[in-house]
Amino acid sequence: MELDQIRTAVCPVTLTGADYRRTHDACHQAALLWDQAVDWVHAEWKTGGNPGKYEIQSFLTSIPQEERPLHAHTTEILAHDLYEAIKTSRTNRKNGMKVRASWRKKNYRPLSFTKDYGWRISGGKLHLSLGRGRPRIDLPIPALSDSATGEPVSPELWGEIQLCWDQDARRFSLRIPYQTKRTGSVGDAVTAIDEGVINSMALATWVSEKAIEVTIVNGREARAVKRQRNKSVGSIQKKLSHCKNGSRKHRRLVATKKKVKARAKAQLRDFNHQVSRKAASHVIAHGAGRLVIGDVRGIEKKTRQRRSANRHQRQRLSQWERGVQERHLGVKTGLELEHLNESDSTKTCPACGARNRPSGRDYRCKACSFACHRDAVGAINILQKALYGDYVPIRPDTEIRVTYLRAVERWSPDQRTAHRKVQRRKVRALSIAPNRASTVTTRECKPTQANPSTSSSEPGPLAVVA
Repeated sequence: MELDQIRTAVCPVTLTGADYRRTHDACHQAALLWDQAVDWVHAEWKTGGNPGKYEIQSFLTSIPQEERPLHAHTTEILAHDLYEAIKTSRTNRKNGMKVRASWRKKNYRPLSFTKDYGWRISGGKLHLSLGRGRPRIDLPIPALSDSATGEPVSPELWGEIQLCWDQDARRFSLRIPYQTKRTGSVGDAVTAIDEGVINSMALATWVSEKAIEVTIVNGREARAVKRQRNKSVGSIQKKLSHCKNGSRKHRRLVATKKKVKARAKAQLRDFNHQVSRKAASHVIAHGAGRLVIGDVRGIEKKTRQRRSANRHQRQRLSQWERGVQERHLGVKTGLELEHLNESDSTKTCPACGARNRPSGRDYRCKACSFACHRDAVGAINILQKALYGDYVPIRPDTEIRVTYLRAVERWSPDQRTAHRKVQRRKVRALSIAPNRASTVTTRECKPTQANPSTSSSEPGPLAVVA
């Protein structure tokens, strides 16, 4: 089933010196307008008022043009963004979350340009308007291709464009939304998902009355990326503690830290999309119409107070990008995710219902000798609970087919023959090995001089007999 979808492409851009300065000033002015709107809203709240979207818009557009050197639509979008932020904070507060409405001062805000008014294409260039009577920002037309089909996307399908500053990568980029089609999941099957740090997702689906299909997506790539980032940032931060703020070495180290974080951010973004794509392929292939996922929301909160994990595990839990993967999966499948209590799902045996504490990555039941991957056991139990309301044991003749997938194909044994570093290391080892062997042989066969202090009358093994 094909559904209409809005995708957003991120296109890094290179600005000229004049355009860079104009963009920098415009982003700063947008932040100042945001701060004025926030102060005005808080002042209205103190007097008993409750300004809406268009009241905030009227306040910003009433500011003289000299004090808001931006396009009129850019100013209106700022007002709408502030209203949506306030609305979201109220919704989260009703759901029991401890949040505040927008109050922090901003130094930088992205610039938004509406179609045919804020941006237009002419003369082979993409023109971004900053308002009547002001110089515009001219950029080359980015070549967009649909991430699903690979086909080029016409500018007629583009929507509202944002020009954003990436603080870590230290560059500007365009966020361009475009309309496309996506394949959604159609069917009445139920797929259960067990999430984890080592294995990002384990998906289980009944494919017949006697068979369960389980797909496990490995997540060690993300652990490696985060570990490298944490170690690098920690090492750089230690050096920064010995530097004077603003010195040449301090600026150099700060730039290096931002570069490390930007690289890890790009790798993790790719990883999350790869995980959700492989999980969505399982859901669509089995025609699932319902997605049930183990509820682990809030597992990273108050771990130190509860003493539920050591400092290393607390860091892994706090950096776990579970929510991002869930959102990607919902978008790719077109289904809403249902959260279900997963307590004791990994301990309960799906064959007999006995509880065993798993050790390692394999689950072995002491009562019935059932053995399977522990994440597959968790996904199967969540599936049974979603269908029957409890951990109902499966039939003894049920076949469990487990498929292991890597989220990102970074390395495989077949690549060893083509890897330059490995080849050079092998050549160096082969060239050194004969020399070592000859040296050892020569050392063992070299005759030693007889000790004159010995008074043996028998000739030694090295003595020459006439």
